Amino acid sequence: MKYSKKVFFFLLILGLAYFTTYFSMYEYSKERSSSCFDCSYQGDIFISSLFSSIILMMIFILLKRLIKKEIVVFFFIVAYLIIISFNNYNIFVDRVSSWTSFSLKGELIGVFSNSYLYLIVSSSIVLVITKFLKL
Repeated sequence: MKYSKKVFFFLLILGLAYFTTYFSMYEYSKERSSSCFDCSYQGDIFISSLFSSIILMMIFILLKRLIKKEIVVFFFIVAYLIIISFNNYNIFVDRVSSWTSFSLKGELIGVFSNSYLYLIVSSSIVLVITKFLKL
């Protein structure tokens, strides 16, 4: 994979991670963070998206080196969905669940009911872009 494709792909993953987390959890953007009272919603999402994108890029490069088939994209999308769902879960716990009493089941329902549509759209974009760039 060429260097410019890797950089473009990283920026795309960063943008999609930010987009997905931002709009999935936007309902809770006005809530106060329990871990940092002065932290902004956008700052929390940017940091989590940046770390997620770095981890996802390392996973993609590792998968490309270990597996030389088309199934790499499938494994990458599964990893993408898991990591971005974890971002959404962390935002939900930090801004909503920590202030009230939620069970784990209630937290997961709250997260996935808000984010399933955005996860489907962003993972579809990842699929199309990987095919378009021939990654």
